[in-house]
Amino acid sequence: MVRKYTDGFKLAVVKDYYQSTLGVRAIANKYNLPSKNYINNWEKQLKKKGLLPPDATKPNKTAGRSTEAITRADTRTPREKQYEEEIRYLKAKVAYLESLESLQPFLKKK
Repeated sequence: MVRKYTDGFKLAVVKDYYQSTLGVRAIANKYNLPSKNYINNWEKQLKKKGLLPPDATKPNKTAGRSTEAITRADTRTPREKQYEEEIRYLKAKVAYLESLESLQPFLKKK
């Protein structure tokens, strides 16, 4: 399915990208865009159309991760959360028991 985006939406996304501490991939995720290339292409298109100044660009970022987090809705049901917790517990238990089995040849038999 091909989606069409309005110039207003494109402009809002690019301006958010300019003003945010997030990178282009994080902004693409924030707006549920399939790729970061959308934002890069929109930036060029908007400059050609005159909706953005030709010298508009994102300010240099500081090094390191952003403190701004992208929040996504947790759509898991309580049962799914419970199962995931149980799976984590069982994986840890299996790993522990496997580590004990690897020590078996070194244990003295009674």
